[in-house]
Amino acid sequence: MNSRAVSLPITFLLASIFALSPLAIDLYLPTIPAIARDFSVPVQQLAITVSLYILGLSFGQFCGGPLSDYWGRRPVLFGGLAIFFVASLILAFAESLEVFWFARVLQAVGGGFASVVVPAIIRDNTEGQATAKLFALIALITIFAPAIAPALGTLLYTLSGWRAVFVALAAYASVVLLATWRFLHVTDASALPGPAQSLLQRYRHVLRHRVAMRYVLVQGLTFAVMMTFLVNSAVVYMEHYGQSEAVFSILFAANIVTLAIANRVNNYLLNTLPAAKILYGAVMLQGLACLGLLLVTPFNPPLWLVVGLIVVSVGALGGVMGNTQACCLHFFPKHSGIASALLGSGQYLIGALVSALSTRFVSDQLWPMTITMALCSVLALIVLPRPSLYARQVEADSYAEAH
Repeated sequence: MNSRAVSLPITFLLASIFALSPLAIDLYLPTIPAIARDFSVPVQQLAITVSLYILGLSFGQFCGGPLSDYWGRRPVLFGGLAIFFVASLILAFAESLEVFWFARVLQAVGGGFASVVVPAIIRDNTEGQATAKLFALIALITIFAPAIAPALGTLLYTLSGWRAVFVALAAYASVVLLATWRFLHVTDASALPGPAQSLLQRYRHVLRHRVAMRYVLVQGLTFAVMMTFLVNSAVVYMEHYGQSEAVFSILFAANIVTLAIANRVNNYLLNTLPAAKILYGAVMLQGLACLGLLLVTPFNPPLWLVVGLIVVSVGALGGVMGNTQACCLHFFPKHSGIASALLGSGQYLIGALVSALSTRFVSDQLWPMTITMALCSVLALIVLPRPSLYARQVEADSYAEAH
């Protein structure tokens, strides 16, 4: 399977795998207050399950990436989907908060095993701008999952209660598992390029690349901006501003629409600009939006202003995620599984820890969210390699490989 063989149906299939975790995160967001009432716990104790999911996702990706290099992409993918399916059923029948927490982490580990395979498959079969464009296309398709997830979650909750949400996730995982088993055939581990090395040697090779590791940090910090919004969204929109589940779903969808638009703009710009330059502009835009949100927080801003600034800060990720992956993975044609694992696990670990910290300040006000988002976006801009540094590093690596 080469870059020309990555057909549109296969692209949709890869996107459906990648959409598993966005669905698992966003589908149940409108039901968080209802689940908290059923378990008789504060809503923050349910909001933190978003962060627990991200933490488990990070662990799953960290382990799943190197395993996919050794065992092949398909076994790791199938195992992850099976774990996700079982955990979703446990969640659907959970009767206590502790069981719910455990099953969310287990569900996330399965999701991590499945999702980490996707970037590795892309890097196995493409490179350069082609990699960035394929990431952008898959991201665009994946965007529709969180776009419809809150509204679908609200509908399922209205019809059958919150447990129906997790039954739906189990059904989705089973369909994806059957489809990938039938149609997705990718490079086996024994056919992957590169000399035989221990797991420690592979990780050491990737971790020593300082420029690439800066892209890992940038992806994690910019993603933490969105995660901080996600874990606080129900508290801010529904508790602080008093919006209904239906209005919450609409406001949430506005972020996804902006992400889709930014994604298409990014894909257009990739025809003429390097991914590193587009990435720099997107991180700058996110930083300005987050700083603006922080500045208006003390003045009890109206809902429309908060929504607008959040939409820009989240939408900027349309120019971040695919480009950070393309820039980082470009340096590792022989270690794509490990590099993909570090990108994914770093992204989700940073996102989980930062967003969980923001929920520790039990408040129905904006400041825990806005301070955290602003700090993450500023740090991302500081860490981000400048486009000129990326270009020099690409040249240096090419020279070293040739000699």
